[in-house]
Parts: sequence; structure tokens; C-alpha cells
Amino acid sequence: MPSVLIFGGSGKIAKFITESLVRKGYQVSSVIRREEHIPSLSELGATPILQSIESASVSELASTIRTSAPDIVIFAAGAGLRAFEDPNLSLVVDRDAAIRVFDAMVEAGGTKRVITISTMDTRNREKAAPSWYNEVDRKGSDELWGMLPVYMKAKYEADKDLVEGNGKRGLEYTIVRSTWCGDGERMGKIRAGLAGIEPRISREDVADVLVACVENLATVGCVFEISGGEVLIQDAVKKVAEEKVDSFGEMFR
Repeated sequence: MPSVLIFGGSGKIAKFITESLVRKGYQVSSVIRREEHIPSLSELGATPILQSIESASVSELASTIRTSAPDIVIFAAGAGLRAFEDPNLSLVVDRDAAIRVFDAMVEAGGTKRVITISTMDTRNREKAAPSWYNEVDRKGSDELWGMLPVYMKAKYEADKDLVEGNGKRGLEYTIVRSTWCGDGERMGKIRAGLAGIEPRISREDVADVLVACVENLATVGCVFEISGGEVLIQDAVKKVAEEKVDSFGEMFR
């Protein structure tokens, strides 16, 4: 089975991803910044790596990637609740650290495939809302950007850098852009592709989408939204891959 390196491995979604991948036989290494998370990740079957992506240089991150030699990198890190106290942490973690990881993959050599967990509606707000949005989605967009402007900007700029900078990096990326997610019940069904902001989705379902992308090489080059829905996750991701869904155009340009 392939090996996976997760940046931000102590988060809830990352732990669900780890649990699923280990159960399927994958080797999972997990980059975390706090020593207290080592026991829980070890119990899940992951190999914890202690490193702060907030302060690590590109070369230091490249060393981690080179040593782990993963087949796939998952960027699941985020400032989380700390960003409510210091919004600029979103720029430090969700944008700057993500971009350094992308650059580190190039410096390390070998690992090309990267899957990132991003956020619904990170886009160029100077343009009109995407054509597939309805009135509820447009209202939700205003609420998102009104509540979390720095976070949304950080995610937008990280996604944009990954896509527009790929001419020089040559990575095999997939960007999964989730709507609001929480601790609700795992439904096993979603709406994927050019999806709207509502309804919301559980963290476990988001994790299952990432695992489905790991297992489906045809998702390389896809940038797509996910929200609550009625299509089985495997089927929804398969359709995204078959249609080569890429929401980059309307969202970023």
C-alpha cells in the first residue's frame, strides 16, 4: 500500500483520515507541533513527527518529506480556534505554511501528489458569485467572509498559489473545498463538484472524501466543493474525477 504524510495530523479531520487509511493498510506519518498528541496518533497506528510548520523553513520541511518518502502528502493543517484570538495565525498556518509545504515537496523531490483540505467559497470577491450559487449560497458567502475575513483570504491565497504556481512546481494536486463542517453524524453521502454552501457536512464525511481522493488517482487536477447531499461519497468522488471538475476558473480569476 502507498504511504501518506499528513501535515496537521492532530486535527479532528486528520485523525479520521488516519484511522481510515491505517485500517485500509496504508502507512501514515503525521506531522504535529505538540508532543502531547503523540500518544493518540500512535494509538491510531500513525508515526508521529514532531515539527512546527509555523516556524519550519522550506528546507526543514523538505527534510521531513525526504525522510518520510511518502507517496502522497495531505495538507490538513489550520490555525483553528487559535485564529479567533489572533486572526493573523490563519495567514501564518493556512497560507504561508501551506505554500512552504508545496515548495518543500519540490525541494525534496520524489513526492508529487498532494491533496489539500480547503474551504468553500474562497474566491475573488471582486467578481460575481459563482454561477451555480443560489440565494442561500450568496447569503452564506457574505456571512463567511464577514465572520472570517482573514481565514478566507488565507485559504484563497494558498489555493491560488498551488494552482497558479504549478507550472513551475509540477505537483499532482487535488483541492477539496468543504463547506461548514462539524461533529455531526457520518452520513456517507455528499454533494460534490460545483456544490453550494448549504447544507453542512460532518468532519467524518470530509475525511472520507479525502480518503476517496487518496484511492482515486483520477482526482489529480480536480478542484471541487463538497457539502451535505444524497450521493454516496465514492460515487460522488468518482464522478468528480470522470468530469475533471475544476472550480478554479470562476472562483479565482
